[in-house]
Amino acid sequence: MPRPRLIRNNGGSGSAAGRSSSFTSMGACTCMVAVIMFALMNIRQSSTSGYIDGTLLRMTNAVVEGSASTTTTTKSSTSSSSSSSVKTVSSSSMKDWRDSSIKRCKEFVDGITDDKSTKILEEKEQLEKNIISKLSLPSSISSTNPPEIQQQPYARCKNVFIDLGTNIGDSVGYFIDNAIDSCSPLWVAKFPRTKFTADFPRPHLDVTTLQVQHKGNKGNPLFGLLQKQAQNIPSESFCVYGMEGNPTFTERLRKLENYIRDMQPRPVQHLHIFTESVVTAQDGPTKLYLDKTSVEQNFWGSSILSSQQDAVKSANELNKGQVFSADVMGISLSSMVKNTVLAFKEGVTDVDKQGGLLIIKMDVEGAEYQVLKEVAETGILCEYAKMGNRIVFVVEYHNMSITDPNERRREQNGHKEALEKLKQCGIDFQKLQAIWA
Repeated sequence: MPRPRLIRNNGGSGSAAGRSSSFTSMGACTCMVAVIMFALMNIRQSSTSGYIDGTLLRMTNAVVEGSASTTTTTKSSTSSSSSSSVKTVSSSSMKDWRDSSIKRCKEFVDGITDDKSTKILEEKEQLEKNIISKLSLPSSISSTNPPEIQQQPYARCKNVFIDLGTNIGDSVGYFIDNAIDSCSPLWVAKFPRTKFTADFPRPHLDVTTLQVQHKGNKGNPLFGLLQKQAQNIPSESFCVYGMEGNPTFTERLRKLENYIRDMQPRPVQHLHIFTESVVTAQDGPTKLYLDKTSVEQNFWGSSILSSQQDAVKSANELNKGQVFSADVMGISLSSMVKNTVLAFKEGVTDVDKQGGLLIIKMDVEGAEYQVLKEVAETGILCEYAKMGNRIVFVVEYHNMSITDPNERRREQNGHKEALEKLKQCGIDFQKLQAIWA
């Protein structure tokens, strides 16, 4: 609904208005006051009923600032089964929920003397279930992105997490786990030898069932890394992006995205997973060579390199030596950073250009070499770091996964120099082992 406009007609120096009687002038003044009051009432009504709809998400180069007072309004798709109404998401409500949760957890943890007690662990689990119950979690989820996301998938935040090689969404799930787990950090601070085994209770978003579980989730290196790097930074100040090329996961990733977006309060400022899209050295259509055999590992070997070992294995076992492929969209990391980080917004203040955190997780089956060379060449990460921001780059390398020695040489040529250049800019590189998931 458009905001009412007041249109003023000056009439010109010779207009009849200049010759009106005082009674007419008073009437016009009264009329104008009434119009202003009517406009203000309509503006207030439109904002409270949610009709100032998703402007931030539909504007090119939309800006989202992760402050406690920030409020964004989004509108679910009319075809969505989860919601057809306008929703207003305030980051302050997430802060209120978190502050209340931490207070309750602290009172509980402070009174514990035996962290191995089965009874105490059961009480922790029950407390966390009660805390999570204060969140409004979606019961039905659409597999279609809402219109505002389709029109403008990018928003800009001071803090950004980019997941390259999203697969089924595990890494996005770990980010949400950190956002909704209020007790475990306090527990570990008091009992530092705690191990996150499957028996240790803590809230975990199961990205397969789209339900919050409280036991059965084993510890994961990425969960711990995210918890450490984003410590004391509110999750609702983050924009979170994923990128996955395998069409097999398109529907479930859209459901995951919509589930998180419909959480109330929402644990992140903005979320979008680019499906049937891959990170490459240049923007534009490309091919993804598919792993069809690693069923239990969710086809983790799909790659933009045709000689990736799982793509080759799938070709030999299932397709007479011909690699399976899918047409996907390639997006360079430089383009992702330029469109998601607040510091690169034209006209942004010097204050907003610094003090941000960018976390990138990259697990892209051999394509990591060309991606690192691309961002080293454009210099965008170095520029961001020099502004006074922090970058954590988590990379899983797949050296021997590229079976063609010529393709391997081509990909790795120049990689060491690129990596050294990025390190000299102050980028914090972290490695993940292939078994991390």
